[in-house]
Amino acid sequence: MPMLNLSNKIPSFKADDRGSAVVEFALMTPFLLLLFGGLKEYGRAYFQANAVEKGLRAATLYAARVEMPLSASDITIAENILKTGSIDGSGAFLTSGWGKAGASYSITTSSYDLDGTAIPVVRMEANVPLDPLVPELMTFVGLAEFTITLSHEQAYVGL
Repeated sequence: MPMLNLSNKIPSFKADDRGSAVVEFALMTPFLLLLFGGLKEYGRAYFQANAVEKGLRAATLYAARVEMPLSASDITIAENILKTGSIDGSGAFLTSGWGKAGASYSITTSSYDLDGTAIPVVRMEANVPLDPLVPELMTFVGLAEFTITLSHEQAYVGL
């Protein structure tokens, strides 16, 4: 049986670069997926923060246009506007984070002194947990419990 001589085949494998692009792509794919997944989550976080901000602004403006002090029904309407964008609360949440544990809001009134004149101000704050598409990715980068915290102030406008 003749002996197979592999010593003259090995140098030809070193010089052969066919398939190197496939190997490089296979090595880079996990990093690209992580990068694109992170960008997607960042965009989702931005979208949710924007939705909370718009609801917060509209609810604060509503609260600044009703009679002071705020009645229980006015606070309920402001909450509905904040969470769903509708007066009766019949719509879906503006962001799914409102349905998660830890979501909260507060309404406070105060007054600022402007050259001896007291100006009433309504302040609303919202704390909404981020609802990521891939929670494991957020845990991987250390943002497992990320909360969107925003506030808005509006001078009392009245009826």
